[in-house]
Amino acid sequence: MSIRFSHRLFLSHSLVVLSLVVVLSLVLDRVLRTSLLEGAEAELRRELALGRELYDREVEADPDALARRIGELTGYRVSIIEAGGRVVGDSGVEPEEVAGLEDHSGRPEVQGARAQGEAVALRASASVDADLLYAATVTERGDILRFAVGIDEIDARVARLRRWLLQAGAGAILLAGLLSLGLSHALSRRLRRMRETARSMASGDLSVRVRPQTRDELGDLGHALDGLAAELQNRLTELEEERGEMQTLIDSMTEGVLAVDAHGRVVRANPAARRMFHLGPDFQGATAEEVARRLPIMEMARSAASGEALEPTELSHDGKHLLVTAEPLPRGGAVLVFLDITELRRLEGVRRDFVANVSHELKTPLTVIRGHGETLLDEELPPELRRKFTETVRRNADRLQEILDDLLDLSRIESGGWRPEMVPVELEQEARKAWEPFREEAEEKGVEFGVEVETSAGRVRADPSALHQIFTNLFSNALRYTERGGGIRVRAREGADERVEVVVEDTGGGIPGAHLERIFERFYRVDPARSRAEGGTGLGLAIVRHLVERHGGEVRAESELGQGTTIVFSLPRTWARTRS
Repeated sequence: MSIRFSHRLFLSHSLVVLSLVVVLSLVLDRVLRTSLLEGAEAELRRELALGRELYDREVEADPDALARRIGELTGYRVSIIEAGGRVVGDSGVEPEEVAGLEDHSGRPEVQGARAQGEAVALRASASVDADLLYAATVTERGDILRFAVGIDEIDARVARLRRWLLQAGAGAILLAGLLSLGLSHALSRRLRRMRETARSMASGDLSVRVRPQTRDELGDLGHALDGLAAELQNRLTELEEERGEMQTLIDSMTEGVLAVDAHGRVVRANPAARRMFHLGPDFQGATAEEVARRLPIMEMARSAASGEALEPTELSHDGKHLLVTAEPLPRGGAVLVFLDITELRRLEGVRRDFVANVSHELKTPLTVIRGHGETLLDEELPPELRRKFTETVRRNADRLQEILDDLLDLSRIESGGWRPEMVPVELEQEARKAWEPFREEAEEKGVEFGVEVETSAGRVRADPSALHQIFTNLFSNALRYTERGGGIRVRAREGADERVEVVVEDTGGGIPGAHLERIFERFYRVDPARSRAEGGTGLGLAIVRHLVERHGGEVRAESELGQGTTIVFSLPRTWARTRS
Protein backbone atom coordinates (compact mmCIF):
# COMPACT_ATOMS: atom_id res chain seq x y z
CA MET A 1 0.00 0.00 0.00
CA SER A 2 1.47 3.35 -1.11
CA ILE A 3 1.52 6.38 1.16
CA ARG A 4 0.34 9.60 -0.41
CA PHE A 5 2.54 12.65 -0.45
CA SER A 6 0.21 14.53 1.89
CA HIS A 7 0.44 11.75 4.43
CA ARG A 8 4.21 11.65 4.19
CA LEU A 9 4.33 15.41 4.70
CA PHE A 10 2.13 15.07 7.76
CA LEU A 11 4.37 12.36 9.19
CA SER A 12 7.52 14.36 8.46
CA HIS A 13 6.20 17.43 10.26
CA SER A 14 5.15 15.27 13.18
CA LEU A 15 8.60 13.70 13.34
CA VAL A 16 10.23 17.12 13.28
CA VAL A 17 8.11 18.34 16.19
CA LEU A 18 8.68 15.08 18.07
CA SER A 19 12.42 15.39 17.55
CA LEU A 20 12.31 18.97 18.78
CA VAL A 21 10.42 17.93 21.90
CA VAL A 22 12.88 15.11 22.60
CA VAL A 23 15.87 17.39 22.11
CA LEU A 24 14.31 20.10 24.25
CA SER A 25 13.51 17.54 26.93
CA LEU A 26 17.10 16.31 26.97
CA VAL A 27 18.54 19.82 27.07
CA LEU A 28 16.23 21.03 29.85
CA ASP A 29 16.82 17.80 31.71
CA ARG A 30 20.56 18.47 31.66
CA VAL A 31 20.18 22.19 32.47
CA LEU A 32 17.73 21.61 35.33
CA ARG A 33 19.75 18.76 36.75
CA THR A 34 22.88 20.88 36.66
CA SER A 35 21.12 23.81 38.31
CA LEU A 36 19.66 21.66 41.08
CA LEU A 37 23.01 19.99 41.69
CA GLU A 38 24.70 23.38 41.93
CA GLY A 39 22.10 24.48 44.51
CA ALA A 40 22.52 21.28 46.48
CA GLU A 41 26.28 21.72 46.37
CA ALA A 42 26.10 25.28 47.68
CA GLU A 43 23.82 24.25 50.53
CA LEU A 44 26.05 21.28 51.31
CA ARG A 45 29.09 23.56 51.52
CA ARG A 46 27.31 25.88 53.98
CA GLU A 47 26.25 23.01 56.17
CA LEU A 48 29.78 21.59 55.99
CA ALA A 49 31.23 24.88 57.26
CA LEU A 50 28.83 24.82 60.25
CA GLY A 51 29.65 21.18 60.94
CA ARG A 52 33.38 21.94 60.93
CA GLU A 53 32.86 24.72 63.50
CA LEU A 54 30.98 22.31 65.76
CA TYR A 55 33.61 19.58 65.25
CA ASP A 56 36.51 21.90 66.10
CA ARG A 57 34.82 22.95 69.39
CA GLU A 58 34.15 19.38 70.56
CA VAL A 59 37.76 18.42 71.08
CA GLU A 60 37.24 15.60 73.56
CA ALA A 61 34.10 14.06 72.01
CA ASP A 62 34.04 10.55 70.57
CA PRO A 63 34.40 10.87 66.73
CA ASP A 64 31.61 8.40 65.93
CA ALA A 65 29.22 9.96 68.43
CA LEU A 66 30.10 13.42 67.18
CA ALA A 67 29.45 12.32 63.57
CA ARG A 68 26.01 11.03 64.53
CA ARG A 69 25.19 14.20 66.43
CA ILE A 70 26.18 16.46 63.52
CA GLY A 71 24.23 14.19 61.16
CA GLU A 72 21.06 14.56 63.30
CA LEU A 73 21.45 18.37 63.37
CA THR A 74 22.08 18.77 59.60
CA GLY A 75 20.16 15.86 58.10
CA TYR A 76 23.18 14.72 56.10
CA ARG A 77 25.28 11.62 56.32
CA VAL A 78 28.44 12.64 58.19
CA SER A 79 31.81 10.84 58.11
CA ILE A 80 34.96 11.62 60.07
CA ILE A 81 38.16 10.35 58.45
CA GLU A 82 41.60 10.44 59.95
CA ALA A 83 44.52 11.87 57.98
CA GLY A 84 45.67 8.34 57.09
CA GLY A 85 42.30 7.48 55.48
CA ARG A 86 40.72 5.40 58.32
CA VAL A 87 37.06 6.14 59.05
CA VAL A 88 36.57 6.77 62.78
CA GLY A 89 32.99 7.98 62.64
CA ASP A 90 30.06 7.60 60.22
CA SER A 91 26.42 8.47 60.83
CA GLY A 92 25.29 6.27 57.95
CA VAL A 93 26.33 2.89 59.39
CA GLU A 94 25.99 1.09 62.72
CA PRO A 95 28.66 1.90 65.35
CA GLU A 96 30.02 -1.63 65.30
CA GLU A 97 30.43 -1.48 61.52
CA VAL A 98 32.53 1.71 61.49
CA ALA A 99 35.76 -0.13 62.20
CA GLY A 100 35.15 -2.40 59.22
CA LEU A 101 34.87 0.40 56.66
CA GLU A 102 37.58 0.39 53.98
CA ASP A 103 40.36 2.93 53.68
CA HIS A 104 38.96 6.25 52.29
CA SER A 105 42.26 7.89 51.40
CA GLY A 106 41.66 7.24 47.71
CA ARG A 107 38.21 8.89 47.54
CA PRO A 108 38.17 11.90 45.19
CA GLU A 109 36.64 14.28 47.75
CA VAL A 110 39.18 13.22 50.40
CA GLN A 111 42.11 13.74 48.05
CA GLY A 112 40.69 17.07 46.94
CA ALA A 113 40.23 18.25 50.53
CA ARG A 114 43.83 17.39 51.36
CA ALA A 115 45.05 19.29 48.32
CA GLN A 116 42.73 22.32 48.41
CA GLY A 117 41.27 22.37 51.94
CA GLU A 118 37.76 21.64 50.65
CA ALA A 119 36.38 19.53 47.76
CA VAL A 120 33.06 18.30 46.30
CA ALA A 121 32.46 15.11 44.30
CA LEU A 122 29.43 13.37 42.78
CA ARG A 123 29.85 9.63 42.61
CA ALA A 124 28.34 6.28 43.47
CA SER A 125 28.59 5.13 47.05
CA ALA A 126 29.73 1.56 47.56
CA SER A 127 28.12 1.32 51.03
CA VAL A 128 24.59 2.49 50.08
CA ASP A 129 24.67 1.56 46.38
CA ALA A 130 23.41 4.95 45.15
CA ASP A 131 24.70 8.21 43.70
CA LEU A 132 25.65 10.68 46.45
CA LEU A 133 26.94 14.22 46.47
CA TYR A 134 29.98 14.46 48.75
CA ALA A 135 31.64 17.54 50.31
CA ALA A 136 34.79 17.23 52.46
CA THR A 137 36.95 19.67 54.38
CA VAL A 138 40.05 19.53 56.60
CA THR A 139 39.50 20.32 60.29
CA GLU A 140 41.91 22.04 62.65
CA ARG A 141 42.98 18.65 63.99
CA GLY A 142 43.92 17.47 60.49
CA ASP A 143 40.96 15.08 60.18
CA ILE A 144 38.62 15.05 57.19
CA LEU A 145 34.99 15.98 57.86
CA ARG A 146 32.77 14.75 55.04
CA PHE A 147 29.05 15.36 54.37
CA ALA A 148 27.02 13.31 51.90
CA VAL A 149 23.52 13.72 50.55
CA GLY A 150 21.48 11.68 48.09
CA ILE A 151 20.24 13.18 44.82
CA ASP A 152 16.95 11.25 44.65
CA GLU A 153 14.89 14.41 45.09
CA ILE A 154 16.77 16.08 42.25
CA ASP A 155 16.08 13.11 39.96
CA ALA A 156 12.40 13.22 40.93
CA ARG A 157 12.12 16.91 40.00
CA VAL A 158 13.80 16.29 36.69
CA ALA A 159 11.42 13.38 35.96
CA ARG A 160 8.38 15.59 36.66
CA LEU A 161 9.65 18.26 34.28
CA ARG A 162 10.25 15.58 31.62
CA ARG A 163 6.63 14.40 31.90
CA TRP A 164 5.38 17.97 31.53
CA LEU A 165 7.48 18.44 28.41
CA LEU A 166 6.20 15.22 26.87
CA GLN A 167 2.61 16.25 27.47
CA ALA A 168 3.24 19.64 25.92
CA GLY A 169 5.04 17.99 23.01
CA ALA A 170 2.09 15.71 22.30
CA GLY A 171 -0.14 18.74 22.00
CA ALA A 172 2.38 20.43 19.72
CA ILE A 173 2.58 17.35 17.53
CA LEU A 174 -1.19 17.28 17.15
CA LEU A 175 -1.33 20.96 16.25
CA ALA A 176 1.56 20.64 13.78
CA GLY A 177 -0.08 17.59 12.23
CA LEU A 178 -3.28 19.47 11.51
CA LEU A 179 -1.36 22.36 9.94
CA SER A 180 0.83 20.07 7.82
CA LEU A 181 -2.21 18.11 6.64
CA GLY A 182 -3.78 21.23 5.21
CA LEU A 183 -0.49 22.30 3.64
CA SER A 184 0.09 18.89 2.08
CA HIS A 185 -3.26 18.93 0.32
CA ALA A 186 -2.44 22.31 -1.18
CA LEU A 187 0.93 21.07 -2.43
CA SER A 188 -0.66 17.97 -3.92
CA ARG A 189 -2.91 20.06 -6.13
CA ARG A 190 0.11 21.99 -7.44
CA LEU A 191 2.06 18.83 -8.13
CA ARG A 192 -0.83 17.35 -10.11
CA ARG A 193 -0.71 20.37 -12.38
CA MET A 194 3.09 19.95 -12.71
CA ARG A 195 2.58 16.33 -13.77
CA GLU A 196 0.73 17.35 -16.89
CA THR A 197 3.46 19.84 -17.74
CA ALA A 198 6.14 17.23 -17.29
CA ARG A 199 4.40 14.87 -19.72
CA SER A 200 4.70 17.47 -22.41
CA MET A 201 8.42 17.82 -21.56
CA ALA A 202 8.91 14.13 -22.37
CA SER A 203 8.68 14.99 -26.07
CA GLY A 204 12.05 16.77 -26.02
CA ASP A 205 12.47 19.30 -23.17
CA LEU A 206 15.27 17.85 -21.04
CA SER A 207 15.72 20.77 -18.65
CA VAL A 208 14.08 18.82 -15.79
CA ARG A 209 15.01 15.32 -14.57
CA VAL A 210 12.98 13.25 -12.06
CA ARG A 211 13.85 9.93 -10.42
CA PRO A 212 10.59 8.49 -8.97
CA GLN A 213 10.83 6.51 -5.73
CA THR A 214 7.12 6.13 -4.80
CA ARG A 215 3.69 5.80 -6.45
CA ASP A 216 2.17 9.08 -5.27
CA GLU A 217 1.73 12.22 -7.35
CA LEU A 218 5.48 12.81 -7.56
CA GLY A 219 5.86 9.19 -8.60
CA ASP A 220 3.34 9.69 -11.42
CA LEU A 221 5.35 12.67 -12.60
CA GLY A 222 8.54 10.65 -12.55
CA HIS A 223 6.98 7.75 -14.46
CA ALA A 224 5.78 10.19 -17.12
CA LEU A 225 9.48 11.01 -17.75
CA ASP A 226 10.68 7.41 -17.70
CA GLY A 227 10.35 6.96 -21.43
CA LEU A 228 12.50 9.97 -22.21
CA ALA A 229 14.98 9.09 -19.48
CA ALA A 230 15.32 5.52 -20.72
CA GLU A 231 15.94 6.57 -24.31
CA LEU A 232 18.48 9.17 -23.26
CA GLN A 233 20.18 6.73 -20.93
CA ASN A 234 20.60 4.16 -23.68
CA ARG A 235 22.23 6.67 -25.97
CA LEU A 236 24.49 8.01 -23.27
CA THR A 237 25.48 4.49 -22.30
CA GLU A 238 26.50 3.70 -25.86
CA LEU A 239 28.51 6.89 -26.07
CA GLU A 240 30.21 6.22 -22.72
CA GLU A 241 31.10 2.66 -23.76
CA GLU A 242 32.63 3.89 -27.01
CA ARG A 243 34.45 6.65 -25.18
CA GLY A 244 35.71 4.21 -22.53
CA GLU A 245 36.96 1.75 -25.14
CA MET A 246 38.76 4.52 -26.99
CA GLN A 247 40.25 5.91 -23.77
CA THR A 248 41.43 2.45 -22.70
CA LEU A 249 43.00 1.90 -26.10
CA ILE A 250 44.84 5.24 -25.96
CA ASP A 251 45.92 4.75 -22.33
CA SER A 252 47.30 1.28 -23.06
CA MET A 253 49.48 2.53 -25.91
CA THR A 254 53.22 2.58 -25.28
CA GLU A 255 53.42 5.58 -27.59
CA GLY A 256 52.89 8.99 -26.05
CA VAL A 257 49.75 10.76 -27.31
CA LEU A 258 49.16 14.50 -26.87
CA ALA A 259 46.03 16.32 -28.05
CA VAL A 260 46.26 20.10 -28.41
CA ASP A 261 43.55 22.62 -29.28
CA ALA A 262 43.66 25.24 -32.00
CA HIS A 263 45.69 27.52 -29.70
CA GLY A 264 48.34 24.88 -29.07
CA ARG A 265 47.25 24.09 -25.51
CA VAL A 266 47.26 20.49 -24.25
CA VAL A 267 43.78 19.09 -23.67
CA ARG A 268 44.60 15.39 -23.31
CA ALA A 269 47.65 13.23 -22.66
CA ASN A 270 47.85 9.48 -22.14
CA PRO A 271 49.99 7.96 -19.35
CA ALA A 272 52.90 7.27 -21.71
CA ALA A 273 53.02 10.94 -22.75
CA ARG A 274 52.80 12.09 -19.13
CA ARG A 275 55.77 9.91 -18.24
CA MET A 276 57.68 10.93 -21.35
CA PHE A 277 57.34 14.67 -20.69
CA HIS A 278 57.13 14.48 -16.87
CA LEU A 279 53.64 16.02 -16.78
CA GLY A 280 51.89 16.52 -13.45
CA PRO A 281 48.17 16.06 -12.72
CA ASP A 282 47.43 19.67 -13.75
CA PHE A 283 48.90 19.39 -17.25
CA GLN A 284 45.69 20.44 -19.03
CA GLY A 285 45.97 23.93 -20.45
CA ALA A 286 49.75 23.83 -20.72
CA THR A 287 51.24 24.99 -24.01
CA ALA A 288 53.41 22.87 -26.26
CA GLU A 289 56.35 25.08 -25.28
CA GLU A 290 55.80 24.28 -21.60
CA VAL A 291 55.50 20.57 -22.31
CA ALA A 292 58.27 19.85 -24.81
CA ARG A 293 60.57 22.91 -24.69
CA ARG A 294 61.93 21.82 -28.08
CA LEU A 295 61.59 24.09 -31.10
CA PRO A 296 60.92 21.32 -33.70
CA ILE A 297 58.14 19.79 -31.57
CA MET A 298 56.52 23.19 -31.01
CA GLU A 299 56.64 23.94 -34.74
CA MET A 300 55.06 20.57 -35.54
CA ALA A 301 52.26 21.22 -33.02
CA ARG A 302 51.50 24.64 -34.48
CA SER A 303 51.62 23.38 -38.07
CA ALA A 304 49.34 20.42 -37.36
CA ALA A 305 46.91 22.60 -35.37
CA SER A 306 46.62 24.89 -38.41
CA GLY A 307 45.54 21.90 -40.54
CA GLU A 308 48.85 21.06 -42.23
CA ALA A 309 49.66 17.39 -42.84
CA LEU A 310 53.17 16.45 -41.68
CA GLU A 311 55.54 13.56 -42.33
CA PRO A 312 56.83 11.50 -39.37
CA THR A 313 59.97 13.14 -37.98
CA GLU A 314 62.68 11.79 -35.70
CA LEU A 315 63.66 14.18 -32.90
CA SER A 316 65.70 14.10 -29.70
CA HIS A 317 64.15 15.03 -26.36
CA ASP A 318 65.49 14.62 -22.84
CA GLY A 319 68.15 12.17 -24.02
CA LYS A 320 65.61 10.07 -25.94
CA HIS A 321 65.06 9.47 -29.65
CA LEU A 322 61.42 10.09 -30.56
CA LEU A 323 59.59 9.45 -33.82
CA VAL A 324 56.90 12.18 -33.91
CA THR A 325 53.73 11.98 -35.97
CA ALA A 326 51.23 14.88 -36.06
CA GLU A 327 47.72 14.88 -37.51
CA PRO A 328 45.19 17.76 -37.51
CA LEU A 329 41.78 17.30 -35.88
CA PRO A 330 38.56 18.02 -37.81
CA ARG A 331 37.39 20.69 -35.33
CA GLY A 332 40.76 22.34 -34.89
CA GLY A 333 43.79 21.32 -32.95
CA ALA A 334 46.00 18.32 -33.54
CA VAL A 335 47.09 14.94 -32.19
CA LEU A 336 50.80 14.27 -31.74
CA VAL A 337 52.05 10.70 -31.34
CA PHE A 338 55.53 10.13 -29.89
CA LEU A 339 57.18 6.73 -30.42
CA ASP A 340 60.23 6.18 -28.22
CA ILE A 341 62.84 4.56 -30.47
CA THR A 342 65.73 5.10 -28.07
CA GLU A 343 66.13 1.38 -27.42
CA LEU A 344 65.91 0.64 -31.14
CA ARG A 345 68.67 3.14 -31.87
CA ARG A 346 70.73 1.75 -29.01
CA LEU A 347 70.35 -1.79 -30.32
CA GLU A 348 71.33 -0.63 -33.78
CA GLY A 349 74.44 0.94 -32.28
CA VAL A 350 75.17 -2.22 -30.31
CA ARG A 351 74.76 -4.29 -33.45
CA ARG A 352 77.12 -2.04 -35.40
CA ASP A 353 79.66 -2.10 -32.60
CA PHE A 354 79.32 -5.85 -32.25
CA VAL A 355 79.85 -6.46 -35.96
CA ALA A 356 82.82 -4.08 -35.97
CA ASN A 357 84.34 -5.66 -32.85
CA VAL A 358 83.84 -9.23 -34.03
CA SER A 359 85.28 -8.37 -37.43
CA HIS A 360 88.28 -6.72 -35.80
CA GLU A 361 88.81 -9.54 -33.31
CA LEU A 362 88.63 -12.20 -36.01
CA LYS A 363 90.59 -10.24 -38.56
CA THR A 364 93.76 -10.03 -36.48
CA PRO A 365 94.34 -13.79 -35.92
CA LEU A 366 93.11 -14.61 -39.42
CA THR A 367 95.61 -12.16 -40.89
CA VAL A 368 98.38 -13.74 -38.83
CA ILE A 369 97.34 -17.25 -39.84
CA ARG A 370 97.12 -16.32 -43.51
CA GLY A 371 100.47 -14.52 -43.54
CA HIS A 372 102.31 -17.27 -41.69
CA GLY A 373 100.52 -19.92 -43.74
CA GLU A 374 101.73 -18.38 -46.98
CA THR A 375 105.25 -18.25 -45.55
CA LEU A 376 105.05 -21.93 -44.62
CA LEU A 377 104.43 -22.79 -48.28
CA ASP A 378 108.02 -21.80 -48.97
CA GLU A 379 109.87 -25.11 -49.26
CA GLU A 380 113.24 -23.51 -48.47
CA LEU A 381 112.08 -22.13 -45.13
CA PRO A 382 114.49 -23.18 -42.32
CA PRO A 383 113.10 -25.74 -39.85
CA GLU A 384 113.43 -23.33 -36.91
CA LEU A 385 111.36 -20.64 -38.65
CA ARG A 386 108.88 -23.23 -39.89
CA ARG A 387 108.38 -24.47 -36.30
CA LYS A 388 108.07 -20.90 -35.02
CA PHE A 389 105.54 -19.93 -37.71
CA THR A 390 103.59 -23.14 -37.15
CA GLU A 391 103.38 -22.38 -33.42
CA THR A 392 102.15 -18.88 -34.23
CA VAL A 393 99.45 -20.31 -36.52
CA ARG A 394 98.39 -22.76 -33.82
CA ARG A 395 98.28 -20.04 -31.16
CA ASN A 396 96.11 -17.75 -33.29
CA ALA A 397 93.86 -20.67 -34.24
CA ASP A 398 93.37 -21.34 -30.52
CA ARG A 399 92.54 -17.65 -30.04
CA LEU A 400 89.93 -17.88 -32.80
CA GLN A 401 88.49 -20.96 -31.10
CA GLU A 402 88.29 -19.13 -27.76
CA ILE A 403 86.51 -16.17 -29.34
CA LEU A 404 84.00 -18.43 -31.10
CA ASP A 405 83.42 -20.49 -27.95
CA ASP A 406 82.79 -17.34 -25.88
CA LEU A 407 80.48 -15.97 -28.56
CA LEU A 408 78.50 -19.21 -28.61
CA ASP A 409 78.27 -19.24 -24.80
CA LEU A 410 77.14 -15.63 -24.74
CA SER A 411 74.57 -16.22 -27.47
CA ARG A 412 73.19 -19.29 -25.70
CA ILE A 413 72.84 -17.38 -22.41
CA GLU A 414 71.26 -14.26 -23.94
CA SER A 415 68.81 -16.24 -26.07
CA GLY A 416 67.46 -18.12 -23.06
CA GLY A 417 68.68 -21.46 -24.35
CA TRP A 418 70.58 -22.00 -21.09
CA ARG A 419 68.89 -22.16 -17.70
CA PRO A 420 70.80 -22.54 -14.44
CA GLU A 421 70.30 -25.76 -12.49
CA MET A 422 70.27 -24.38 -8.95
CA VAL A 423 71.77 -26.62 -6.27
CA PRO A 424 73.56 -25.91 -2.95
CA VAL A 425 77.21 -25.08 -3.63
CA GLU A 426 80.13 -24.56 -1.22
CA LEU A 427 81.66 -21.22 -2.19
CA GLU A 428 85.18 -21.80 -0.85
CA GLN A 429 85.44 -25.23 -2.41
CA GLU A 430 84.25 -23.94 -5.81
CA ALA A 431 86.61 -20.94 -5.70
CA ARG A 432 89.67 -23.08 -4.94
CA LYS A 433 88.67 -25.57 -7.62
CA ALA A 434 88.40 -22.79 -10.23
CA TRP A 435 91.79 -21.38 -9.15
CA GLU A 436 93.61 -24.70 -9.66
CA PRO A 437 94.39 -24.18 -13.41
CA PHE A 438 95.94 -20.78 -12.58
CA ARG A 439 98.09 -21.93 -9.66
CA GLU A 440 101.25 -22.69 -11.64
CA GLU A 441 101.18 -19.37 -13.51
CA ALA A 442 100.46 -17.50 -10.24
CA GLU A 443 103.40 -19.18 -8.50
CA GLU A 444 105.70 -18.18 -11.36
CA LYS A 445 104.56 -14.53 -11.00
CA GLY A 446 104.67 -14.68 -7.20
CA VAL A 447 100.92 -13.86 -6.92
CA GLU A 448 99.30 -15.02 -3.70
CA PHE A 449 95.73 -16.37 -3.61
CA GLY A 450 93.39 -16.47 -0.62
CA VAL A 451 89.75 -17.23 0.22
CA GLU A 452 87.84 -15.75 3.19
CA VAL A 453 84.23 -16.91 3.65
CA GLU A 454 81.94 -15.92 6.52
CA THR A 455 80.30 -18.91 8.20
CA SER A 456 76.78 -17.71 7.40
CA ALA A 457 77.71 -17.06 3.74
CA GLY A 458 79.46 -20.33 2.97
CA ARG A 459 76.74 -21.90 0.85
CA VAL A 460 74.75 -20.49 -2.06
CA ARG A 461 72.19 -21.76 -4.55
CA ALA A 462 73.84 -21.75 -7.97
CA ASP A 463 74.60 -23.75 -11.09
CA PRO A 464 78.03 -25.32 -10.33
CA SER A 465 79.27 -25.11 -13.93
CA ALA A 466 78.14 -21.50 -14.26
CA LEU A 467 79.74 -20.54 -10.94
CA HIS A 468 82.94 -22.25 -12.04
CA GLN A 469 82.91 -20.24 -15.28
CA ILE A 470 82.28 -17.00 -13.34
CA PHE A 471 85.29 -17.62 -11.09
CA THR A 472 87.44 -18.77 -14.03
CA ASN A 473 86.79 -15.59 -16.04
CA LEU A 474 87.34 -13.34 -13.02
CA PHE A 475 90.55 -15.16 -11.99
CA SER A 476 91.85 -15.01 -15.57
CA ASN A 477 91.36 -11.22 -15.73
CA ALA A 478 92.74 -10.66 -12.23
CA LEU A 479 95.87 -12.73 -12.85
CA ARG A 480 96.45 -11.13 -16.26
CA TYR A 481 96.58 -7.60 -14.80
CA THR A 482 98.19 -8.34 -11.42
CA GLU A 483 101.88 -7.53 -11.31
CA ARG A 484 104.56 -9.82 -9.85
CA GLY A 485 104.35 -10.09 -6.08
CA GLY A 486 100.68 -9.04 -5.98
CA GLY A 487 97.69 -10.88 -4.63
CA ILE A 488 94.19 -12.08 -5.47
CA ARG A 489 91.62 -12.63 -2.74
CA VAL A 490 88.07 -14.02 -2.71
CA ARG A 491 85.73 -12.98 0.11
CA ALA A 492 82.10 -13.95 0.79
CA ARG A 493 79.82 -12.05 3.15
CA GLU A 494 76.15 -11.68 3.97
CA GLY A 495 74.25 -9.36 1.64
CA ALA A 496 70.77 -7.86 1.58
CA ASP A 497 67.52 -9.68 0.70
CA GLU A 498 68.76 -13.14 1.73
CA ARG A 499 71.71 -12.99 -0.65
CA VAL A 500 75.45 -13.59 -0.42
CA GLU A 501 77.93 -11.07 -1.81
CA VAL A 502 81.06 -12.57 -3.36
CA VAL A 503 84.05 -10.24 -3.75
CA VAL A 504 87.05 -10.92 -6.03
CA GLU A 505 89.88 -8.44 -5.37
CA ASP A 506 93.24 -8.02 -7.05
CA THR A 507 96.18 -5.67 -6.58
CA GLY A 508 96.62 -4.88 -10.26
CA GLY A 509 96.88 -1.51 -11.96
CA GLY A 510 93.19 -0.73 -11.54
CA ILE A 511 90.63 0.73 -13.96
CA PRO A 512 89.95 4.44 -14.56
CA GLY A 513 86.55 5.51 -13.26
CA ALA A 514 85.34 6.54 -16.73
CA HIS A 515 85.51 2.88 -17.88
CA LEU A 516 83.79 1.15 -14.95
CA GLU A 517 80.29 1.42 -16.42
CA ARG A 518 81.32 -0.26 -19.68
CA ILE A 519 83.72 -3.04 -18.73
CA PHE A 520 80.86 -5.60 -18.76
CA GLU A 521 80.11 -4.86 -22.43
CA ARG A 522 81.17 -7.32 -25.10
CA PHE A 523 84.66 -6.72 -26.53
CA TYR A 524 85.13 -3.60 -24.39
CA ARG A 525 88.74 -3.13 -23.27
CA VAL A 526 90.28 -0.46 -21.11
CA ASP A 527 93.66 -0.96 -22.86
CA PRO A 528 92.94 -2.71 -26.20
CA ALA A 529 96.58 -3.05 -27.21
CA ARG A 530 97.64 -4.71 -23.95
CA SER A 531 94.53 -6.91 -23.77
CA ARG A 532 95.06 -8.35 -27.21
CA ALA A 533 98.74 -8.82 -26.55
CA GLU A 534 97.92 -10.88 -23.46
CA GLY A 535 95.30 -12.98 -25.19
CA GLY A 536 91.98 -11.79 -23.76
CA THR A 537 88.84 -12.16 -25.89
CA GLY A 538 87.00 -9.17 -24.38
CA LEU A 539 83.95 -11.37 -23.63
CA GLY A 540 84.78 -12.73 -20.18
CA LEU A 541 83.13 -9.99 -18.08
CA ALA A 542 80.10 -9.89 -20.39
CA ILE A 543 79.61 -13.63 -19.79
CA VAL A 544 80.04 -13.08 -16.03
CA ARG A 545 77.34 -10.39 -16.02
CA HIS A 546 74.84 -12.55 -17.90
CA LEU A 547 75.49 -15.62 -15.75
CA VAL A 548 75.06 -13.65 -12.51
CA GLU A 549 71.87 -12.03 -13.76
CA ARG A 550 70.42 -15.41 -14.76
CA HIS A 551 70.93 -16.42 -11.11
CA GLY A 552 68.87 -13.39 -10.07
CA GLY A 553 71.92 -11.48 -8.82
CA GLU A 554 73.79 -8.31 -9.68
CA VAL A 555 77.43 -7.58 -10.49
CA ARG A 556 79.45 -4.38 -10.25
CA ALA A 557 83.04 -3.21 -10.42
CA GLU A 558 84.92 -0.99 -7.98
CA SER A 559 88.35 0.29 -8.84
CA GLU A 560 90.78 3.19 -8.74
CA LEU A 561 93.73 3.60 -11.04
CA GLY A 562 96.78 2.09 -9.38
CA GLN A 563 94.73 0.65 -6.46
CA GLY A 564 93.60 -2.67 -7.90
CA THR A 565 90.14 -3.85 -8.98
CA THR A 566 87.24 -5.38 -7.04
CA ILE A 567 84.40 -7.30 -8.70
CA VAL A 568 81.34 -7.83 -6.48
CA PHE A 569 78.48 -10.15 -7.45
CA SER A 570 75.54 -11.57 -5.48
CA LEU A 571 73.98 -15.03 -5.38
CA PRO A 572 70.94 -16.40 -3.49
CA ARG A 573 71.50 -18.10 -0.14
CA THR A 574 70.67 -21.75 0.38
CA TRP A 575 68.44 -20.94 3.37
CA ALA A 576 66.38 -18.02 4.71
CA ARG A 577 67.08 -16.58 8.14
CA THR A 578 64.30 -16.75 10.69
CA ARG A 579 62.89 -13.26 11.17
CA SER A 580 62.28 -12.26 14.77
